[in-house]
Amino acid sequence: MKNSAEFDVEVLAEKTVEMLAVSPGQVIWIWANVYSLDFIEALAFRIRARGAFWTLRLTSEPLLRRIGLEVPEPYLSLIPEHEVRWLDDMDAIIEVRDHPPTIPDVPLPRRRGMGAEWLALIETAARKGVRRLMVFNPTAALASAYQLPLEELRRRFWQAVNTDCGLLDRQQDNIQKRLQGTRNVHISSPAGTDLRLRVDQRPVLVDTDSIPYGEVYVAPHEESAEGLAVINKAFFRGRLVENFRLTFSAGRVVEASAPNPGDTRAWQEVMDASNGDKNVIAELGIGVNPGVVEPVGNISLDEKIGGSVHIAVGMNDRFGGRNKSNLHQDFVILKPTVWFDGKVVIENGAFKV
Repeated sequence: MKNSAEFDVEVLAEKTVEMLAVSPGQVIWIWANVYSLDFIEALAFRIRARGAFWTLRLTSEPLLRRIGLEVPEPYLSLIPEHEVRWLDDMDAIIEVRDHPPTIPDVPLPRRRGMGAEWLALIETAARKGVRRLMVFNPTAALASAYQLPLEELRRRFWQAVNTDCGLLDRQQDNIQKRLQGTRNVHISSPAGTDLRLRVDQRPVLVDTDSIPYGEVYVAPHEESAEGLAVINKAFFRGRLVENFRLTFSAGRVVEASAPNPGDTRAWQEVMDASNGDKNVIAELGIGVNPGVVEPVGNISLDEKIGGSVHIAVGMNDRFGGRNKSNLHQDFVILKPTVWFDGKVVIENGAFKV
C-alpha cells in the first residue's frame, strides 16, 4: 500500500477496506455527500477488487437545505422502510463524515425531524449486527466550517491516522482494563472542572469502528454525575462556545451557562428541540490518540485527543446505558486530571499509566 505523509484519498480508501476486512461476496453500503465523490470512487473500486459489492446513499448540502426548508413537516420524520429492509442484505456501512451537521437557515426542530431516518437506520443496523465504520474525510466544506485552511485540516487528520497503531492499541487496552475494574471516576481540569461519576458494572468499550480511532468509553450510571464540567471549547449548532459550564446533580444537567448569553440560549434551543433523556449523563470517554493534539470542532477528531476526557449527555442505550434520546452531545475536557478509585491515571493531560 502506498505510504504518504500527505493526505491521499486512495490511501484512505485502502485503510478503510482493510479495517473492514472486506471479503468476496459482501455488500458494503456507502453513505456520503457529493463532497466525497473522489473518495467514493476509490472505495468502490477497492470493494469490487476484493470481490465484494457496493451501493450508495448519496446526498448534498443544497438538497438537505431544500428538504429542510420546503418539505411539509409531517413528511420530514418519515422512516425509509425500504432502506430498513435493505439492511438484511448489507454486511457493513461506511458512513463518511464529510460535511458539517448543521444546515443553514433550517430551524433546529425541523433538522431533528430530518434525522429520524438516520436514527432508524443506525438503530436497525446495530440490532441486525451490521457493522458501521465512520470515516472522517477532511473536505473543503469541513475546513470552511471549522475556519481552517484545507491543508491544515488534512495535516491534522493525517497525523491522527498515521500515528503509531501499536502504541495506540496498547494504550486503549491498558485504559480499558483499568477502567473495567473501577467504580468511581473523578475528573478535574485547570478550567475548573470538578466532576464525579460511577462506572462499575458497565461495559467498557474501545474504538474499533472509526478512522481515525483512539478512545475508550463507557456509559456511566445515569444518576451518578455530580459536580461541574467546564468545557474549554464546546461546539454545537455550528458555533464555537468557549468556557461552557455544565452543572450536574443526580446525573442530570441542572444548569448550563456560557459567558456569552447568546451561547447559553443556543444550548437551550438544542434542549428544547430534543426529546427523551436529553439532559442526563450519557458517556465518559478517554482519548488516547497521540496524533490528535488540539480540537478542530469535529467530534470525530476531537474526542480522540490523547490525554483528553469527553463526556456526553443524551442517548447511551446503544452502548450499555439506559438513556433513550434523539440527542447525543459530546463535550471535550482538555488537560484533565483523572482518578480511577483515587489513583491518578491522567495528570494535566498526560497519561500516568
